Amino acid sequence: MMPLNVGLVGNEFRVGYRLQSEWSWSMATAFFCGEVGAGLFFISYLAGLKSGLLVGLLMVAVGKASGHLIHLGRPSNAWRAVRNVRKSWVSRGLAAIAVFTATASLVLADAYLPGIAPRPLIAVAGAVAMLAALVIMVYQGLAMSHSPSLALWSNGLMPVTSFTYAMLGGVFIALVLGWNELPADRLEVMQVFAAGLVLLGLVVVVSLLHAAKYGPEAGQRSADLLLGSDLKGWFFPLVIVVGFIVTGLLLLFGTGQQLYITVAAVTELAGYYAFRILMFKAATYDPILTFGRHTRRR
Repeated sequence: MMPLNVGLVGNEFRVGYRLQSEWSWSMATAFFCGEVGAGLFFISYLAGLKSGLLVGLLMVAVGKASGHLIHLGRPSNAWRAVRNVRKSWVSRGLAAIAVFTATASLVLADAYLPGIAPRPLIAVAGAVAMLAALVIMVYQGLAMSHSPSLALWSNGLMPVTSFTYAMLGGVFIALVLGWNELPADRLEVMQVFAAGLVLLGLVVVVSLLHAAKYGPEAGQRSADLLLGSDLKGWFFPLVIVVGFIVTGLLLLFGTGQQLYITVAAVTELAGYYAFRILMFKAATYDPILTFGRHTRRR
């Protein structure tokens, strides 16, 4: 086994842990917008919230797409990413985004202009959009969990984390947007649902860290980076304290109060965005794998 006291070596030609550098803030932003936008559309469709349908669609179609294009560097080649739908979760996810954008646009048009299309067509479009939204909420976690060389990501809890955060972000934004639009009883149900998701999210994130801490060496190094290095000053205060504890307390003591719910939405979204950024920053390759990879390149 590789001892944990082996340090981070960057691009130096020696054995050590190397941080992944392919995905950074642009991909974190794309993940954030895609998952939260899909979750918001999903919740808004069930709740009958027109403004939520609009914002959710924009977050996926504009926010997520922009983040991916910035990451690609050559937008003209973006179409190639959907050529491997049979084998790649990334390709499946991008296909789901295209389907979602088309069907969700039709649903949104009918919400603001009733009768624009036959009801059976709108019903089918709504069902397809909801299914595509579910794929968008989980495919990024599935793609990350298929990364065996990055032990922090290679975990079955990663798609569960993506889904939980997507629904959390969606329900909080829906609460803010629908505070003066939705019936009071519906808002109460959504607040109870949000409280349950906060608890579930905390358990899932802690479990993800536990699996990394007691898993392969690279996962242990990633857990140490998040909990015992410079990233500790970001991960625990933002992801755990602000994202879950403060959010939960605001929900508990601010039920039925718009200001508290609005602040809770901000703290939850801040915690989730921090989680996305830090999951990329702390992911390390196994020392032996990276040493072999850099040796072959030279």
